[in-house]
Amino acid sequence: MINKAIVALLPLVPRSLVWKVSRRYIAGKSLDDALRCVEKLNEAGMSATLDVLGEDTTDHSEALAGERIYQESLREISSRGLDANISVKLSMLGLKFDAPLCESIVMRLLQSAELYDNYVRMDMEDSSVTGITLDLYRKLRSQSDRIGAVVQSYLRSTESSVAELLSGGATNLRLCKGIYVEPEEIAFKEFEEVQDSFRATLRLLLENGAHRVGIATHDPQLVLSALEMLKELEIPKERYEFQMLLGVAEKMRGDLVAAGHPLRVYVPFGEEWYAYSTRRLRENPQIAGHVVKNLFRG
Repeated sequence: MINKAIVALLPLVPRSLVWKVSRRYIAGKSLDDALRCVEKLNEAGMSATLDVLGEDTTDHSEALAGERIYQESLREISSRGLDANISVKLSMLGLKFDAPLCESIVMRLLQSAELYDNYVRMDMEDSSVTGITLDLYRKLRSQSDRIGAVVQSYLRSTESSVAELLSGGATNLRLCKGIYVEPEEIAFKEFEEVQDSFRATLRLLLENGAHRVGIATHDPQLVLSALEMLKELEIPKERYEFQMLLGVAEKMRGDLVAAGHPLRVYVPFGEEWYAYSTRRLRENPQIAGHVVKNLFRG
């Protein structure tokens, strides 16, 4: 209740203070900021994914503006010789008001990914677009090997969705827990249920020949389970990578890299940093107290 009250009062906190905390988790407001962050991650032996902040566009100009920044990202990654790819939210590219436009934008990004020897990950959003996102992934993976999607272990449908995808061809998926608030009939609510679903889905992917699996978690228990599973099944490094968010679990990610595991850091950036920060707090009020403590540290 205290954390929820803090979230309710967040609009009263000066943006400058919110930015002070957010800078740990957001590379900056510009592409140059993000690229400098990627350079440092690469120097530390980590790859990266650029994630432009913003979603739920409402007109064509906004969707095309999203495409432009991603096209520029692919060009700059190539010209600077960086180890990074891009992750796109389909609602930023027009999915909710013009699905054909969104598909055409993703197709153009895939063409650029082919040109620059890169890769496009379609991020997953709330359950209202889960089906259409996976449908688009099925369609596009038959045309390109430079496309991947995301599945969320807290959804009850995830294991069956993954099994269906595995039966249909080469599969490249990022597995995460999921952060959106969903009704109990479609989402697990108990902590251990989500943990068990994550482990079961990861094993399903690894045992059934997924081309590549992004193991996206900061949970020490799940990281340990993943390490044990990778060893047990003798999974080569070409078939998996750990994935973590910028500014989170930095010691753990360093330990994984030191042990020789491939690891990718998601690097959010953009002018929509404030909306991103406050939305994440609303979705996860339990971290609000932690954030407020950081706001008032020296």
